[in-house]
Amino acid sequence: MSKSLVIIALDWDAFYCSVEEHFNPELKKIAFAVKQKGIICTCNYVARARGVKKLQMLVDAVKQFPDLVIVNGEDLSRYRDASKELWYFVRDMVWGGKVERLGFDELFLDVTEMIDYNIALLDNLHASGVSQRSVDSAPFFFRMSKEDESVGFSCPLSSVAGNLATGSLPENFEGDNLRLVLGSHVCHYIRSQILDIKGYTSSGGVSINKTLAKMAGAAHKPNQQTVLFPEFAQDFLDAFDIGRIPWIGHRSKSIILDAIYKGSDGVNDTPEEDRDSTVFTVRHLANKHIFVNSLGQSSGEKLWDLLHGIDHSVVQPTSDIPTQISIEDTFKSLTSLIEVHNVLSRLSHSLLERVQVDLMDSNGDWLGHPRTMRLTTRTRSSGYGSRISRSDSLPAIVFSSSHTSDYIVDYLVDRCWMPLFSKLIGDAKAFDIVLLNVAVVNIEKAPAKSSDITAFFGKKKPNDNDHLQDVHIEEPVHKRAKVVGEYAKSEFSDGLAEDEEDVVSEDDSCDEVCVVCGQRMMSFALEAHMRFHDFGE
Repeated sequence: MSKSLVIIALDWDAFYCSVEEHFNPELKKIAFAVKQKGIICTCNYVARARGVKKLQMLVDAVKQFPDLVIVNGEDLSRYRDASKELWYFVRDMVWGGKVERLGFDELFLDVTEMIDYNIALLDNLHASGVSQRSVDSAPFFFRMSKEDESVGFSCPLSSVAGNLATGSLPENFEGDNLRLVLGSHVCHYIRSQILDIKGYTSSGGVSINKTLAKMAGAAHKPNQQTVLFPEFAQDFLDAFDIGRIPWIGHRSKSIILDAIYKGSDGVNDTPEEDRDSTVFTVRHLANKHIFVNSLGQSSGEKLWDLLHGIDHSVVQPTSDIPTQISIEDTFKSLTSLIEVHNVLSRLSHSLLERVQVDLMDSNGDWLGHPRTMRLTTRTRSSGYGSRISRSDSLPAIVFSSSHTSDYIVDYLVDRCWMPLFSKLIGDAKAFDIVLLNVAVVNIEKAPAKSSDITAFFGKKKPNDNDHLQDVHIEEPVHKRAKVVGEYAKSEFSDGLAEDEEDVVSEDDSCDEVCVVCGQRMMSFALEAHMRFHDFGE
């Protein structure tokens, strides 16, 4: 019989606010919120205690709480950097670097190998003649390193660190249960190290797969952790609305409920407010066949399994090298080439900075080489989820050490982005652009240390735009903007109507996918985005 995995889910508490408090500790004492465009994307716990809500419209929050301090969160630089710093820190503690980064504020850790190793140490103690009772009653030293026996911590084997998801304990701490007991102490140790050394609090969940660990971790927050033993998993899940289960979004939930509440005549007579959508009810009214017929083979089987606490997805260690880097902004309207040119110049400066930060080490050596550049637009008439892109080979001048950043940006805008934009709009005499995205993609790992990678690109001319191809994509939203700090009334004139809900984010922070239009976004923005579909269509 195979042993279960031991998965830890970590979630940084009010991450944007924690980052701001890290740079400005005085913020810990006052109620403040972080805004992006026209909404409150998050707020600290002082503000939450007073009634400030995430996803409130900014104008409403300021009217309701006049003394609420607003921090501009549209520049994601410090959030991205802090997120990566914490990810690297945690990864160094987990054997094999089995840490998956999800967005800015979530990590999945597979600590199975570490648990197996320490369980073997326990077995060796038993084999050497030490009684089970003696081992269980004495503190056990959990080794965090195979090479250095002094690295680790002492923990009891007779109690769980943190909360229980159901309030019940297993009859015994043996087998997989003992593995999760040890996992709970590993989680507590890692969270303590994060707080003591990095200064950030986190919430944690421990269970046998990613979904159960993630949901357990959300049960007690902030700065707490929760263990979910497999024998109690179904009881734990049954109390939740199916929309709370990861991967079951608004659209999928609606399809499932339509299928199970449909009468024999094919008509759904049950009002939405009367539909019981708890996991318990859905499991008993539906079956796998209904899920597969409604959602397709792959999605149907996966979502049906999730309702039963089954998740076969594995922790995928996040690579040091991103697969793409892109910068994006949304607008009320861009109708002239001059406006487009100016925006592309600003975005290109941010993109170039991101490329240098993310793809160069401290010695100035390139870690990765993007091969392709891509320009993406969305017009007002095309609708929310519709984007069109064109791409071309990335010119080697991007990596030149002999040109200034201003020169490189001017080159990119005049010889690359603007020609691509002309291809995108075609023969249109007029245009109305509401989104622009510049990106470098097809990033390959550098073959060897090299501060000059021009040779990597061969003899291709940097301004060769002859081989363009259309790529229809749906990307996350990005922006690099100056941090304004505290709220000023003039910020309402940022180019968006007050009722628009565009939120600033970027590639490595987008962990949610809208099941209606396919748009990727950060988890905090999904609820507001779904309201867009509910009331805007």
